[in-house]
Amino acid sequence: MAHETTASAATSTIRFACICDRGLQRTSNQDRALAEVSARLFVVCDGVGGNTGGEIASQTAIETVRDTFIAPDERPPLVRLERAIHYANRDIFEMARHDLDLAGMATTLVALHLDGETACVAHAGDSRLYYFADGKLTQVTIDHTPLHDAVRRGELSPAEAEQLPKANEVSRALGVLPEVEVETQTFPLAVGSRFLLCTDGVTRHITNDELERLMTVFVDNPDGLCDEIHRYCYERGAEDNFTALVVCVDPPPPASDQGLASPPSLQERLVRTREMSLAPSFPADRTTGEHHPLRELVEARRARSRREWILHTLVVLVLMALSFVAGWWLGTQRITPEVAPAPAPARLPR
Repeated sequence: MAHETTASAATSTIRFACICDRGLQRTSNQDRALAEVSARLFVVCDGVGGNTGGEIASQTAIETVRDTFIAPDERPPLVRLERAIHYANRDIFEMARHDLDLAGMATTLVALHLDGETACVAHAGDSRLYYFADGKLTQVTIDHTPLHDAVRRGELSPAEAEQLPKANEVSRALGVLPEVEVETQTFPLAVGSRFLLCTDGVTRHITNDELERLMTVFVDNPDGLCDEIHRYCYERGAEDNFTALVVCVDPPPPASDQGLASPPSLQERLVRTREMSLAPSFPADRTTGEHHPLRELVEARRARSRREWILHTLVVLVLMALSFVAGWWLGTQRITPEVAPAPAPARLPR
């Protein structure tokens, strides 16, 4: 069943629940979700690519973003989050460039970091973040698709875009190009807020109005909300993988309870996704805290990409050094033209 846990901080308590499901028509699950409560970092990815490419892309994104973000860094959280996503894009692009089996793999990504009283958001692609407060649901992110790019340009309103058919196409994703344009934003965070991070497998089946109603009904029950999202998607075909990660920001527990609460274990800090008998999901190792064979494959491919990048860099440096030495040597061997001896002066007869 969907897992829910808490982690206390000075000003609030974080609860979350997650479902990451293969759906009814896909043979594998290329979605991934991460909840690193100790860092207040939440990420959802939707991978694309043949064979295992999509799974590797989304898991690499989860791994790289988490490892980069939690590393010691004095920069502001939003800068660190954007930097971590750029590193993930580089890793995925390099892996695909050096392995023909992974050519064309990519992943969408939406990430949330709770920084005190500020919510930091970053995304690329059509995975979404919603914010629910005071009974009102707000779609924070705008999809990076040709349709919603038209919304950004003012050619369509968000309501008009929601009424048009959704094409399975994104205009931004991690791994497509050496660099990715990440859209970031911040906004004030209030205690009592709720967040929903989800892939398009959810939003293709459930409208924003329906999500608002569901979040109102299950405002204090993220596990129940995940159950309803699962039911809606299955009843409406579930032709794609779908992932929903619900994050609740609650008041801190009473002081009398804080002393009794034990620190969360590593297992408690990680999302455990639902395992369905008919549609098992394959979440990232960091998401479940369990061993997953795909993790070894990802790590091996990342290590090989790094070795090839280092080798390429060394070759370039050696060639540059040889070119410099050759230029210097030629410069010392300047050819000076031979000067013919002056002819002896002619002797005049006496």
